[in-house]
Amino acid sequence: MTHVARYSIIRFLPYAETEEFANVGIVMHAPAAGYFDFQLSNKWRRLSGFFDKLDRRVFARSVAAFAEELTRTKAMAGQASAQWVFDDLVRPREALFRFSAVRAVMAESPQAKLNELFDHYVEQDFATPKYHEKLMEKAVRGVLRREGLGGRFQSAKLGVGGLQFKVPFAELDADGKALRVIKPMHLAYEDPWRILDHGNQWLGRLRHLERVNAMPKSMLLAVTQPPVDTDRFGAFEEVRRDLATMGAVFAASNDEQALLSFAQAA
Repeated sequence: MTHVARYSIIRFLPYAETEEFANVGIVMHAPAAGYFDFQLSNKWRRLSGFFDKLDRRVFARSVAAFAEELTRTKAMAGQASAQWVFDDLVRPREALFRFSAVRAVMAESPQAKLNELFDHYVEQDFATPKYHEKLMEKAVRGVLRREGLGGRFQSAKLGVGGLQFKVPFAELDADGKALRVIKPMHLAYEDPWRILDHGNQWLGRLRHLERVNAMPKSMLLAVTQPPVDTDRFGAFEEVRRDLATMGAVFAASNDEQALLSFAQAA
């Protein structure tokens, strides 16, 4: 049976002055199913990227207290009018935790839908490495077009025979061989091993190109990197050193000047 469920996104907003927030949970009510529940994240690592000056202990204490409040609210919903309890909970408030406008969704299983919404809005499960690199490619393409370089760089395949792989931006010579390549690369994974794995994938590809004499004359890797003060940065540095030995040049993915200097070089 399909139920109408109402939900609101829980937002953590520690600095009211800037109105900047991060999604940290979902609360849901499905009246016909007698369902009222929530999911709340207490993960600090992702939030530290939003609020790097905030003491993580403030967040830890705040989220623990709010989880207790939500648990009491859930119990109250089972004893009183759940509709009234839900509406009172998500009303506009001046607090560290606030709620989005209420939204409606159809759900056969309210619990499964709650999990799905949490994964989307909080865990951002859609934001895969491939997704990140597509966004980076879009940004690079926009810069090249703005500067009149869009026709100079095009999608191309590198390699020979059946062992070829695609790159989004390549300047080709008259014979179709890549002279220069721009490759956006996401290396800001939460897991250091994923940084190494992704870097080693491209290291292997470049070594193959070298063996078959198909290396472009120059390659710029426009990268996202993890924060310097994290253990992940060591993995990033290892990847950067290895790829640099293959002649790759690195630049931050948002460094337009470095991108244009490379793209405009004779």
